[in-house]
This record gives sequence, structure tokens and C-alpha cells, in this order.
Amino acid sequence: MRVFNRVKASRKILIAAVALTTTAGLSIVASSGSAVASTSKKIGGSVSIWAEWTSTEQQDFKAVLQPFEDSTGITVHYTGKGSNMDTALDAAVAGGSPPAVALVPDPGTLNTLAKKHAIQPLASVIGNEAKNYGSAWTSLATYKKKLYGVWFKGANKNTVYYNPAVFAAAGITSTPTTWTALLADEKTIANGGTYAPVSLCTDIGWPVADLFQNLFVKLNGAAAYNQLAAHTMKWSNSDVTNTFAEMAALVGTGGSNLLGGMKGALADGSFPSCVTGVFPSSGSPTAAMVFEADFVTTSVPSKYTPGSGKSCTLSATASPCYDTFNFPAPSASAYAGDIQGSGDVAMLLKSSRQSKALIKYLASPSAASIWANLGGFVSPNKKVPLGAYPDTVARADAKALTSAKAFVFSLDDLQVGWEPQLWADMLNVLQDPSASNVTTVEALMDKQATTALGH
Repeated sequence: MRVFNRVKASRKILIAAVALTTTAGLSIVASSGSAVASTSKKIGGSVSIWAEWTSTEQQDFKAVLQPFEDSTGITVHYTGKGSNMDTALDAAVAGGSPPAVALVPDPGTLNTLAKKHAIQPLASVIGNEAKNYGSAWTSLATYKKKLYGVWFKGANKNTVYYNPAVFAAAGITSTPTTWTALLADEKTIANGGTYAPVSLCTDIGWPVADLFQNLFVKLNGAAAYNQLAAHTMKWSNSDVTNTFAEMAALVGTGGSNLLGGMKGALADGSFPSCVTGVFPSSGSPTAAMVFEADFVTTSVPSKYTPGSGKSCTLSATASPCYDTFNFPAPSASAYAGDIQGSGDVAMLLKSSRQSKALIKYLASPSAASIWANLGGFVSPNKKVPLGAYPDTVARADAKALTSAKAFVFSLDDLQVGWEPQLWADMLNVLQDPSASNVTTVEALMDKQATTALGH
């Protein structure tokens, strides 16, 4: 699920010098937000680019673009479309007036545009920069064996955010590395009576879909996950049923492991307010963990220090901390290294010297390093140095994303035509995980998927 209007708690100043290279062979040095070209030779002209980012994210992306503009002399006209990005781009393509470059938050749009010949192949444009990405990311940007996209921004959903002080108060000295250990820690926290184990994000169902998807890939692996996403595996398959059962164990009978119980989770689980129980801006936390992607960082109050040092306190105003651990796999799972997530892929709609230069720049580790340093960002680009990220939590996040044994894209984002129905189905199972209801919902999901996907 794509999350819009994310508010960054604080913007860090770009302090590291970053070497950048464009298609014109111009070396750019960015320091403290400025850029200096090593040669006076410039391309000039202008180029248009659209993406979903608005507000603080738009400011950060413009910081990425500034060194490119300074070095090449190309004026970049950026438009942030927010949640209307896909719709706006479809309309622009249909009307014959798309931007030169666009970034979209799902591979389905890329495939659709490639099928229509509305975007250009990129292998010859980005050259060796294509090697910066793992095979899973390359596959997600490929249509009929041709590369059509560059994954500039990623999201790692293999994350569990927790309050180290709450763990310490419950006597938990290390984070869980297996599903069994996670369930045991939940019980320990619940038995203490002071904190709820989990503040569950429910919203309109997309966070519950994320939870299911994490569990499914850990239980069954990337190959089975992709079969379910394509509906070559039915939702009535036993692998789906078993995953729903594990999800029910996590939330507890009637939502007993959730902040506010099931009723409270459904009433107060909108994102990002669901983060507040674990990381409040004042007072003390009421829950230990929140399950969501790495964009949770942008909703943690700036008073919280990343990491789980001994100075972490339960007070939101006196040395509070936040940290993460990897979403654990069920015991003996062979798929512990498989993770799911999402991202924004750049595509070339109008070919020109300016647009090709911009695409190649976005494919470089240099461009991604600028936003990485600002915080609230992770790149699928393997060449972005971990040192570009501002803290230990961000570095661990980036390492997990780029070194994953297998990466799968958020399944709900791939369900063209029935994504909202899938979210509603997930909420249905969350509230009633009984065998009879699960069977009914799975049959409904198969019908919905068949209608939407044609098989």
C-alpha cells in the first residue's frame, strides 16, 4: 500500500560530500545542499518529471534534483501528484501530453505503459547503472525481457518497530528472531499488564494486508507468493488458510494482544495515528510494537533517538528511543531471508538528451545518496553506501532491503481492479478468523480476483 502525506519529524542537513555523475560525463560535488560542476560544458534546456511526492518528500526530491540542474544546466520541472499519480499519468498518456519522466509506485503501471509502447526501453540509456540493482528489482522493471524502469525509492516492509524501553520494562533483553519467540514475547508483555504487545494499524485494510503478506512470504517463500499475486494459486489454497491462522495467533483471541483490543484497533488504527501508542509525543507508551514498513520512521517524534542504547527511557520527553527488528519467520522456515516491500520506479516517456540524462542520474547511487542522507528514504540501489544513511536504524533497513535473499512486491498493489476489496476481506478475516468465515472469505477472494484479473 502506498502511504501519502507522510510527515517527516525533522529534516537533516546534507553534510556529506557526494560525487555525482551524469550522462554528459559531468562530475558534480554536492556539499551542504550546493553543487559545483567540474566543467563548464552543460546540456541546457528543460525536462518535466512527475511523481507522487508532495510536502516534505517533495522538498527532499528537489534537493536530489538540484545538483543535477546545477551541473547540466537543465531546468527540471517537477510536479507532485500525490495519491492521484497513476490516474493523472494515465490521463496524460491518453491525452498525448505526458511528462518526459515519471515515477510510479507500482510495477503494474509500468507493464501497462510498456504494453502500450508509451515508455522507452532503458538498457542503452542507463548502461552500467543497471548493475546497481538486484535481480528481483530488475525483474519488476522488465517487460518482455526489456528493461523499462529504474527503482529510485524503495520501502522495506520487513520491519517491526518497537520501543526498547517497553521491552526492557517487560524483562525482554533481546529482540525475537523467530516467530515462536515473537509470540512468546507478546505473552510476556501482556502478562505484565501495563502495556499492550501490539498497536495494530488497520486503516482501511492495507496495513493488515501488509501483515498477511509478510507472514505469507515467510511461511511459503517468494515463488508461492508470486503465484498468489498472479492468482495462479487460489486464495482457497491451504497456504493462505495457514497464513490466516498465524495472523490470528499474533493478534490473539478477540484481539487480546492489541492496544484497545479488536474494537480499539479498528477504531484507532489509521496510519500514522497507530504509531502513537508505541512512540507518543508526550507521556509514556501504551504498546510495545507496531508492524509496518520503514516509512514509520517519518511518523516517530523527533525527540526519539534511533537505536536501543541503555539510556532509553519510558518518558516521551526524557531520552526516548525507537528501533526495529526484522519481521521473524516461523521456526525452521527456509524463507527467513525473503522480504516484501514496495517502491517508486522511474520511466522514460519522452526521449530527449535532457530526459535521458535525468533517468541515468536517478539510476546512479549518487542521486539516491542525497535523499538517503536527509532521512526517511531507502534505496534499492546496492551501490548506495550504508554510510549515506543518517543513523543505525536507517542503515539496518537499507542493508536488509538490498541484501534480501528474495524480494517480492506488495501483493495488494499488484491486484489491479480489486485492491480495495482485498483490504476489506483482510479486515473481515481479522475480525472473525473462524474456519467457517475464512473459508467463505477465501471463496469470495477467488471470485474477486478472477473477475479483476481474468483468470
